[in-house]
Amino acid sequence: MHIETDGLVIKEQKIGENDRLITVLTSSHGLIRAFVRRANAAKSNMLACTQLLSYSDFVFYQGKNSWSVNSATPKASFFKLNEDLEAMSTAFYLAELFGELAPENDSAEGLLKLLLNSLYLMAEKKRPPLQVKAAAELRALSDAGYMPNLVACEHCGTYETNPMVFNPASGLLLCKDCGGPADGMQLSLSAVTAMRFICYSEEKKVFNFSLSDEALLELSQAAEQFALQQTGRTYRTLDFLKTIPKG
Repeated sequence: MHIETDGLVIKEQKIGENDRLITVLTSSHGLIRAFVRRANAAKSNMLACTQLLSYSDFVFYQGKNSWSVNSATPKASFFKLNEDLEAMSTAFYLAELFGELAPENDSAEGLLKLLLNSLYLMAEKKRPPLQVKAAAELRALSDAGYMPNLVACEHCGTYETNPMVFNPASGLLLCKDCGGPADGMQLSLSAVTAMRFICYSEEKKVFNFSLSDEALLELSQAAEQFALQQTGRTYRTLDFLKTIPKG
């Protein structure tokens, strides 16, 4: 069986001298893990379009026990990410996170678009990595079925107070009168408003907001903790990202 689809390489592993195993986030079939035969050979034309964070049109072939890449034609690359260690490390983390959230054998068009937009905005320096990371985390989790309930206070229904309390484990919001330090993270109204915008806005507007440095840091911490709590795991790429001084 053959599959033709566009996709972004989100993970790669060297197998032997010349082969590689790649994980591709595709629009039509979600995650596909496939072998690239002789990708590292001197005369191979497959390396550029099957390396990590390469976006290509793929033709996959399903053998008896595994998928293989029959051909790949590059659509876009994000070489400019190499100019900024924070941006590149954020991209690696988002790739790992989306690999955790994306389905197999099902459409993942929305997640693919979100990740591609994230990489583009960081590569072209149109949004700071911290903002892209937070927006991508919250929206990806929401699209994958983990949307937090940010409409109003879970207890009394109050729409907004300053501050409010967000619980990353439950995804619930409390007003300042119903919640305290034991209930979660205290967030300014600006950070909560940004979270609502990210989760509930149109897909194309997800990154179109601005915050003060203080509110952006609150948003980043809340989104990151929500991602960690909801997926129930740690991320090697996130651990590395935390070692990098923020620009």
